[in-house]
Amino acid sequence: MRVAVVGGGIFGCTAAIHAARDGHDVHLFEAKDSLLRAASGINQFRLHAGYHYPRSPETISECKAAVASFCAEYGQAVVKEGRHYYAVAQLPGTKTSALRYLEVLRANGLSYDIASPPWINGDKVDVVIEADEFWLDPVKLRGMVYDRLADVSVHLGAPAGGALRGEFDQIVVATYSASNDVALILDAAIEEFQYEICEKPVLRMPPEMRDVGIVIMDGAFCSLDPLGNTGLHVLGHVEHAIHARNVGLEPEIPDGMQGVIDAGIVRHPKISNAHAMVNAAKEFIPAVATASWQGSMFTVRTVLPDRDATDERPTLVSELDGQVIRVFSGKIGCAVEAAKQVCALLQPQTAREAA
Repeated sequence: MRVAVVGGGIFGCTAAIHAARDGHDVHLFEAKDSLLRAASGINQFRLHAGYHYPRSPETISECKAAVASFCAEYGQAVVKEGRHYYAVAQLPGTKTSALRYLEVLRANGLSYDIASPPWINGDKVDVVIEADEFWLDPVKLRGMVYDRLADVSVHLGAPAGGALRGEFDQIVVATYSASNDVALILDAAIEEFQYEICEKPVLRMPPEMRDVGIVIMDGAFCSLDPLGNTGLHVLGHVEHAIHARNVGLEPEIPDGMQGVIDAGIVRHPKISNAHAMVNAAKEFIPAVATASWQGSMFTVRTVLPDRDATDERPTLVSELDGQVIRVFSGKIGCAVEAAKQVCALLQPQTAREAA
């Protein structure tokens, strides 16, 4: 079967890799000039195991189930050394109490140790746990993806066109924030998403924090994660990181920001919330105040609308019509499981019924 995969992020690449392994003639189309350039290369690089989602048991289960298959596929890009801390901010600012958080971890079989690391201001949190979680090295991940695409015809600088309908038996759309753009080109179904223009400041922390990651939760708080093996960290904040937010069919990018989206580390961005993010984070992670700001990365995060109550992040693989399959997810660790679902849908209907 001739299969077109549109989108060169981790979900599109992994779907293409698995489809080629199943014997399909696979062509991968990416509008940019290289792979893993957008949200797949601009995030917190945390391989989520479920600790981050106490208000969404479905997301916890999905993350837990996905870690093993992701490590089996991309294990050399998984950073298992390091210390991962989750801290629950003191009430009333948090949406999940310390007691409730620990109950959720135990109920879902997520192992932890109570901790008191020197990098977290204990006067501002009710509990700190050290979690059993991993990070990703984006450089190694990109290299592994390119290696595994040996049996896929990769087309860079090649945006999707309507001619794909006539040239391929099946089309897989895995373009995240551009999902509706491609669906419209293919005359396939579209739907509204919530788009967020996000900034990820890159900091040089003290050397003793090189392998330390911290998440302050649960609500409008912050996170700090190592950027692979660079010795740098990526700072996140639930509110201050977002320059614009809209619900609709496409993201609304503020004036002056078009050139920085998915452009890697921008050294001196004219528009930045890095100062506000550092000021908010230093209350919980004091060393952030003296860290050296190296610049910021910017990308478009896409989530399902009206999910603020649970913060759920489902992975959805669905047929838009008899020819087009869409992959939508915001959790890198779910890429392999999503690829397996794609391959199941690529089977002829008779084979699916027999299975």
